[in-house]
Amino acid sequence: MISVDVALGGVWPAELRTDRLHLRPVTAGDASLLRELLTDTKVRAHLGSPASEERVAARQAAYPATAGAWTVVRVADNHAVGLVAIGPGHRCEGAAEVSCQLLPDAWGRGLGRETVAAAVRWWTEAVPAGGPIVAVTQPANAASRRLLESIGMRLVDQFEEHGEQQCLYTPAGDQEDTDLRWARLVAERVDVVERRRGAQARATAMGQELPDDLTALSPSDMARLCSDRHGAYGRICARTAGHVPELHLGRSRDGAWIAWLTNREAYLLTDCGGDSGVVCR
Repeated sequence: MISVDVALGGVWPAELRTDRLHLRPVTAGDASLLRELLTDTKVRAHLGSPASEERVAARQAAYPATAGAWTVVRVADNHAVGLVAIGPGHRCEGAAEVSCQLLPDAWGRGLGRETVAAAVRWWTEAVPAGGPIVAVTQPANAASRRLLESIGMRLVDQFEEHGEQQCLYTPAGDQEDTDLRWARLVAERVDVVERRRGAQARATAMGQELPDDLTALSPSDMARLCSDRHGAYGRICARTAGHVPELHLGRSRDGAWIAWLTNREAYLLTDCGGDSGVVCR
């Protein structure tokens, strides 16, 4: 099984078509759509809260260069109504995760089901060695749960993350239960990490001094920080060099706090305010 990033790199860019939709790679011209999705209170109801201006700008810059991210365009009027993405799943090593967000005026017509089904089918057919695919939503998001179940996905785990219960789904034909059950252990450890992250960051001298704008760090400041995985996904570990390398605490380049676990072979990242989750109707 190859990694999700490598698998996507081999088949991207890709365009998908259904009876009513055209899924095309996100472009810089979709900036206004991304802003609307990231700041709409209904869309963000099960994703924490509307995103900050800094996070909106970061996502607008990142998505056009992200393999696996499509803009959902309604064929009837050529109107962009949402975003669907497949990327590495941070809750289960080796799994891809699908997420979808549609604007409220596109809800209630089955477009979300059509979108997610097309993306999952594409992953299964185009990347047969790409590993299992999962989707995560909250128990309270009944519409998303019905959507996932309607396209043949089944609930395989429930766990707490970011203070909320989460439901983990995978296609009914997947037999990756061992890997997926590992997600519960990961989620439990991440929850512990998140509850400790404030105290641990403050206990680290550089953590206290870490600015919101990480690009302001001087080379000498960077040299005092943990050197493991600097630059990956814009993450910088706030802990001083020499700490136990498995647990890292810091911020992404847009200033959001993140906690992640690493070893030499693999890593797990949790964004303490991310955008994953199926919220389309």
